[in-house]
Amino acid sequence: MHIVSLPFTSLQYPNLGASLLTTALRGRGIKCALDYFAFDFATRIGVESYLMLSHENFYQAFLGEWIFSDLVFERPEDLDMEYLATILPDFAEPLEVLQLMSLALSARSKTRDFIDSCAASVAAQQPALVGVTTSFQQNLASVAFAKALKLRAPHTPIIFGGANCEAELGQNLLKQFDAIDAVCSGEGDMSFPTFVDMYLQTGVLPNVAGILTREAGETDSQTTPGVLDLDALPIPDFSDFYASFDGTPGLSDLLQPAPTIETSRGCWWGAKHHCTFCGLNGNSMAYRSKSPERALTEFRHQADQYGADFVVVDNILDYAYFDSLLPMLRDDPHPYLMHYEVKSNLFPKHIDAMAKAGIRKIQPGIETLDTGILKLMKKGVTALQNIQTLKLCAQAGIFVDWGFIFGFPDEDPQSYQRMADLIPHLHHLQPPAAFAPVRADRFSPYFSRPADYNVDLSPAAPYRYIYAGVGEDLGQFSYHHQMSGAGIDAAHEYSRCTRTAVTNWIECHGQALYYIEDQTAQDFTLIDHRGPSKRRSHLSRLESDIIRQCSCITSYHRVVEKLAPDHETKEIEAAIDRLLESGALVSERSTLLALPLAGGGYKCAPNWSEIRARNLQEAGQSVEA
Repeated sequence: MHIVSLPFTSLQYPNLGASLLTTALRGRGIKCALDYFAFDFATRIGVESYLMLSHENFYQAFLGEWIFSDLVFERPEDLDMEYLATILPDFAEPLEVLQLMSLALSARSKTRDFIDSCAASVAAQQPALVGVTTSFQQNLASVAFAKALKLRAPHTPIIFGGANCEAELGQNLLKQFDAIDAVCSGEGDMSFPTFVDMYLQTGVLPNVAGILTREAGETDSQTTPGVLDLDALPIPDFSDFYASFDGTPGLSDLLQPAPTIETSRGCWWGAKHHCTFCGLNGNSMAYRSKSPERALTEFRHQADQYGADFVVVDNILDYAYFDSLLPMLRDDPHPYLMHYEVKSNLFPKHIDAMAKAGIRKIQPGIETLDTGILKLMKKGVTALQNIQTLKLCAQAGIFVDWGFIFGFPDEDPQSYQRMADLIPHLHHLQPPAAFAPVRADRFSPYFSRPADYNVDLSPAAPYRYIYAGVGEDLGQFSYHHQMSGAGIDAAHEYSRCTRTAVTNWIECHGQALYYIEDQTAQDFTLIDHRGPSKRRSHLSRLESDIIRQCSCITSYHRVVEKLAPDHETKEIEAAIDRLLESGALVSERSTLLALPLAGGGYKCAPNWSEIRARNLQEAGQSVEA
């Protein structure tokens, strides 16, 4: 059989789900090919063009889906021109828009021949069954492929799976497109190999829980039962991906591939307090993690095969790993360098453990710097904890990947001016990658219970240009949704001050510095280049001691208590006020945090290339390796 992956998907990281299924099928003695057709399309349109069209900055415009959409839905030409003229400018700068338009139109002119060649290639192999994996911006290329394959191999069953097939999304795909014979909804690790095995034995599409088929009559939205024992999963074989990567001319000059790995599924925080906007995990929120021994075995195996740079796809790091897996990774000889998603209420011991284990890029879900808005999200953290995480990671040489979200139902508009006033003090820390309105993603509380939040939902604007042939059924295929009501319609205007502050933060990052010059001195000297000019401030002994006491979040009362034996309370309070005024301290309610960096040798939050170069040098490798 064949499993295929269509554009637009990553050229840098293998598809973990497809690789797991391929490995499982081969383990049952079933011959299975995994075709990464995205590489073929990148070769046709140019690798650099592919990378720009699929860049995460333009993800919400669904440009990759639009490029293949006319192969699935006929539409008037003026609708396509309207998409290019009205949707793209919302996600790109003016010069970028012109370049994207040109690249997108050129890529679209090549899609029909590309899809036909993919279908012809698979049909020539006469597979008994074809699986199509679709997540993010792969849906319409996948549907176009299924339609083309059916013309060549009408009796070959085609089964879809992946994130785009979760629950009702998969059910609606099956109802809408006759070329699809079955859909796997949810985790298919156990059910899909069973489904394939039974079909190969009987020649009839079987009835397997969570796999929807047209033969079964009325489709059921039941999701495949989740895997309870992750240790039982095979170690995925990524050889198909790396063969495609290595066979794509010029790609290795632009990207360094890295294996993907999962150590857990679900979200332990979301299982207790589902973040209001989050649609990740679909119906599989229950948290499960691999044993640290099993996870380490997989890290070692893949590092021996492909190198020690990893992207971990977990939605959240298992806190138990701080005392188990992370020390194992720290003591392992491989020079691990990896990305993890974490919760943002981190302490120095957590940051230190991650850095020593090789976790040098994190996505902590910071989202905003206002505690009131964080409460609306049900994040379970405070603004000061988010700032502390940014500071501690900067000191430790950990890159923080985060985005600023605005426009939450019932948020306080005045909070945006407070954040705008705060942000100039944070210019030496990692800025967000973007400033964007909150969405109501499918499966999120906002989507599931809009009345509870007094909001109205509508599919995100790009969907009407992409799924142009489904009319009023558009919402059946939309994952991202826009919200209106509850005061959020005015959010673009009242958040403008914060947007400007974030833009300035992004533009000045890399030049902005703020650090303690000599940490061994009793009286600190602060080098402050967060603004347009560089300042050198000599602190008194008392001010220096306050900075020491507030290296992490500390209560105002504790600082006074610690320093009271040597200083008058009024003297301490006056010194704290001076440090707050200068931006050396930031406060929230009765707590304080010092902002100057101290330790790690960094004067501001390092970028990813700096972190990677330093990690390689510490491991005794050349930076070019």
